[in-house]
Amino acid sequence: MRILLCTETYFPILNGIVTFVEMLAKEWTSQGHHVLIVAPDHTARRHSISHGVLHCPAVKSEQLLVDLSLPIDPVRYHKVRAFKPDVVHIQAEWGISLFGLKTAQYLKIPLVYTLHTEYSKFFTYAVKPFMIPWATSTFAHIERYIAKHATIITSPSKKGQHYFDALGTKVHVEVIQNSVELDDFDPALFSDEDKRKLRDSLGIGAHQKCALFVGRMGPEKSVDILLDYWAESVRAEHNLRLVLIGGGPEDDDLRTRATELGLESQVIFCGKIPHAQIGLYYAICDFYVTASLSEMHSVAMLEGLGSGLPVIQRLDPLNADQLQEGVNGYFFTSAQEFGGHLLSLNALGVQELLEMKRKVRQSVLQTNSPQALAHKYLVQYQKAIDSYGNQ
Repeated sequence: MRILLCTETYFPILNGIVTFVEMLAKEWTSQGHHVLIVAPDHTARRHSISHGVLHCPAVKSEQLLVDLSLPIDPVRYHKVRAFKPDVVHIQAEWGISLFGLKTAQYLKIPLVYTLHTEYSKFFTYAVKPFMIPWATSTFAHIERYIAKHATIITSPSKKGQHYFDALGTKVHVEVIQNSVELDDFDPALFSDEDKRKLRDSLGIGAHQKCALFVGRMGPEKSVDILLDYWAESVRAEHNLRLVLIGGGPEDDDLRTRATELGLESQVIFCGKIPHAQIGLYYAICDFYVTASLSEMHSVAMLEGLGSGLPVIQRLDPLNADQLQEGVNGYFFTSAQEFGGHLLSLNALGVQELLEMKRKVRQSVLQTNSPQALAHKYLVQYQKAIDSYGNQ
């Protein structure tokens, strides 16, 4: 199959969508399929194809954290037409994705559209407060337009269906959960010596257990709730540490909040960590915790599960199927529940915790692997091709 993947972000930018696109392209190429990734690149002066990526001239947007490219370009279209794709798969609603939509229409081939993110929740980063209602309305119009013309729509969460229902758009959304490169998060990859050195550098004692959160230090991630619930639940004698990885607009405020709560000795702010190094941080921790309700399906949480970390997750009813409660994690709705799960896990003996970590990692090896993701999307592409041919 010849697959055109249109994305608004690609390396060196790193986020969940970049990981998603790279995993699919790598897996399909290894299976003999032909893949061309179309991506904006603010460093590109002309359109060029290198290592399976069509780099498109773009303008860098600091507010949106993406490179913005025009949705119509004859040079780009000529190069894509020469590739002769069987299907177009778009990942967002900006310039390159709109180009993908138009390309599918011109070439008379099916369009698959994945709703990865509810972008309306992030407009506080991109526009002034008085413009948010206008931006939300305009963006909803674009999303309705794309949904109307897509052959198949997918999302990693049931939130996708709920989102389009709320927009008044009568479409069906296929739920395909995210995946990660689980091999990169195998705790066996890291030596005891490397783990000891990192723990020492962070001031974590040999017998202290650690809870980890990885994500943007922004309001949508609700790290303030983690701090508040931790302060209500954990005492010094519990010998626990909370490790926070990530940067963002609330970083300073959260550090101040931790100090006000008297958590200076219990909470470790690591700042941004290069993704190539982050597997070791998962490996030195024992649990993964999150209070965020903004994700469709958290890639960082999946990386935690792939590292064998049982997850303590704030309950989001539409995402309740993303954990097997009691097998690889627990849900909480209050500080009492959060603390109860955390302290129960903390009370496990060394061998009990090792066995639970083994089961946690095993729980995602088959369902959330790159191979599983690639297979599920190939099934959707074939459905789209068959459906489009019958129209």
